[in-house]
Amino acid sequence: MSLFAIRPLPRFFGRISTKVALKDMTLLPFCMIFALVINVCMSLSNLEFMALSYAVQAVVLASFLFMTYLMIHEGGMSRYGFLFFLFMFLMVCFTILNATDIKNGLYTTIAVWLMMLILRYWRHRMGMLLQCFAIALSFCAYVNFLHVLTNPLMWLVDENKSPTGYLLGGNYNQMGCRLIIAIITSILCLRYHRLWMVNVIGVSVAVVATLAMVGSMTSLSMIAVFLLYCVVPSRRLRRWGIYGLFAGFLIFQIFVVFSEHGLENNEMAVYIVEDVLKKDITFTNRTHMWDSALRIIVKSPLYGYGYVDGDWFKSYMTSWATGPHNFVLYVLVTGGIVLMALYVMICLMAYKAIHPFRDERLAQTTLFCVVTLMFMALMEAYPFPVMFYAISLLYYYPYISCRKIPTGQ
Repeated sequence: MSLFAIRPLPRFFGRISTKVALKDMTLLPFCMIFALVINVCMSLSNLEFMALSYAVQAVVLASFLFMTYLMIHEGGMSRYGFLFFLFMFLMVCFTILNATDIKNGLYTTIAVWLMMLILRYWRHRMGMLLQCFAIALSFCAYVNFLHVLTNPLMWLVDENKSPTGYLLGGNYNQMGCRLIIAIITSILCLRYHRLWMVNVIGVSVAVVATLAMVGSMTSLSMIAVFLLYCVVPSRRLRRWGIYGLFAGFLIFQIFVVFSEHGLENNEMAVYIVEDVLKKDITFTNRTHMWDSALRIIVKSPLYGYGYVDGDWFKSYMTSWATGPHNFVLYVLVTGGIVLMALYVMICLMAYKAIHPFRDERLAQTTLFCVVTLMFMALMEAYPFPVMFYAISLLYYYPYISCRKIPTGQ
């Protein structure tokens, strides 16, 4: 069922859509998905591939306009899609209100909306969509591995690991979120063909090798935990693993990120942070950035500051690094309590959709992957399209499982 109906376009356009049989096509959604993934995952402009960057952005914009027309013609929007529409629409409004980074805010909004439109329009062919996403994300993972391998000066010689020159996200700490969704998407494709196991193994090896080379210990540690979780045989152990990691996420977010007290007096915390993760007890000055973000959030707690750029962060927050380095704080900076409430509603709706399948191995693996990504996002402000893609895997799992679709989906 739809949240609301949109009046159909003239019959002439309907005949065109019917004649072409767009919902039966594969090449068209693949091209749109490939351009979207490249646009979200790769920092082409930072590596001075300007012509390619503009071309990919043009394809994304054209795809968004085309998909908007198709969804208007289809005449409906789900409650889940409406929450995303409202989230990004309000983010743009807050950005305009605060006169911050309107251009990049619009680009991010278009990327999120395009992703949701594609998932919604071809939801009954989720196998096709997942395999398209898997090919695009795996391509990014392999190309990124070759880029890191052939440019050792970025990470082997430079002890400070310069934040520039990296292909995925433009920063070695931004690789993890993009790489873990590449793994889980390929794992989900195992439902459709066993040959995807070859790609699962290949991508996993490339991901672990890449993160080990660049020294992104938080991402490497958590992705290693996720890969170990994938081979746990017991259904009950897998379920408790999800509960345990999510509880750890909540405890850390509430009692560490939202607290002004450090962990210096906790021996176990010192061991995990310094000896296992190879970071100092301030998480490489992240505690300073969290405190700085909290101070700026309380000045505009309701609707935040909109989509902001690096210069804004350096002007209004600590200069240790760019941004709050925590996704929850990033949402609060961007849209305050309003966007945070919508984000929680989106997560709850996605969990409600996958909950009936909680005992399936692939469902548990998907849920653990999303919780792992949330745990990783304690240390980084990952982009909205990546986070929302992972959450949408939960919501659309009924289509992935090829079981009966709950009412309202």
